[in-house]
Amino acid sequence: MNIIDTRANNTFNFVKRKNIKNIPLFELSFIEHSIDISSYTNVIFQSTPSVKFFNHHEGLRDKNVFAMGPGTQSSLNAKGISSKIPKDPGSEGLKKLIKSRIDLGKFLIVKGEGGLNIVSDYLKEEGAEVDTIQNYQRIRFSSYSNLVKDFENADFVIFPSRMAAEIYFQEIYNPNMNSKFITISTRIKDYVDSLGFENYKLNYFSDNFETEILKLT
Repeated sequence: MNIIDTRANNTFNFVKRKNIKNIPLFELSFIEHSIDISSYTNVIFQSTPSVKFFNHHEGLRDKNVFAMGPGTQSSLNAKGISSKIPKDPGSEGLKKLIKSRIDLGKFLIVKGEGGLNIVSDYLKEEGAEVDTIQNYQRIRFSSYSNLVKDFENADFVIFPSRMAAEIYFQEIYNPNMNSKFITISTRIKDYVDSLGFENYKLNYFSDNFETEILKLT
């Protein structure tokens, strides 16, 4: 069984898979940033790379820290930082989680360049004080011609990010490929659905992730 995960390096590094090959479709690059974190009560991390590339972990010990989902929370745990996550991972779930805390101090949102503004827009609409910093960028490769062959015989292709899915269908896919597609969030699934491709949303962080994929054969 040939299963390919398209996650970028420095993303979900705590996840270990025995029978899944990782082929990144873009790279992540650090963006220099500096901020006085002492003025914030609440800090929100929107992705695992936003944790990886953050410069001020030591200043988070006395903050209310929130993560977009279990992957980001695990990255924070690895840094010794406790955080809260929504019952339903993603921006809408996080909005519900922080709703009761809007009047409890100032918010800082940490994300990648071009990342979603759903949570920051919500906080502003609710009258909260909120700042945003971007601490990494996603960089597409100059060419994908050398990667096409690696995907030709893939039984499953996993999309842990929307950008990976976008690049795959723009640069890699051709109608002769018979791969099945795995998505890990509603946002990514909706995008692949919009292209007309059947896909299966699975819990990427489940201990049974590989077994669940094999059930789809």
